[in-house]
Amino acid sequence: MCFRCIVFSDVIYFMDFCNESKFFSMKKSILLIFFLIISSGKWQSQTLTFLYEDGGNQIERKYCATCAAHTKNATNGITDKKEFPPSEYQVKIYPNPTKDKATLVWSSELGSMIEKAEYVAYNFTQYRELVLDKRGNKAVLDLSDQPIGMYVVIFYLTTGEKLTYKILKQ
Repeated sequence: MCFRCIVFSDVIYFMDFCNESKFFSMKKSILLIFFLIISSGKWQSQTLTFLYEDGGNQIERKYCATCAAHTKNATNGITDKKEFPPSEYQVKIYPNPTKDKATLVWSSELGSMIEKAEYVAYNFTQYRELVLDKRGNKAVLDLSDQPIGMYVVIFYLTTGEKLTYKILKQ
């Protein structure tokens, strides 16, 4: 008797190799079983999943060796893109860039929410109060005596929000 011992996945197989026809058919079936076992590992892949809070901070990380990989787009978390500030909160500034004066105009809805406004040079060295015409929903910013550069206008709203706009002086 001609037997050969093969250990495969902690199982011992004894095969009769004396009969060559059985040997080659057994060899083919072992190779087939071997490739099926190896390829089945590719069908199920290991996955690492993350769970995030609304602020974007990671709160949970899970590892699953037997789970199939999920194909979830990263953009699925964004439901709708909202413009901020909304169009009714936007301030129109003209001319921008300016050589001396810039006019700021806003809607009446925004005008009722503005507590105060100030402007500052882009390097934040001096804050100056901006005089508002709340009835006309506008303000005129005189930069004629200011140096050339970028200025930031900050509107403080009653909701606690701040709206900032940049004005360039030539």
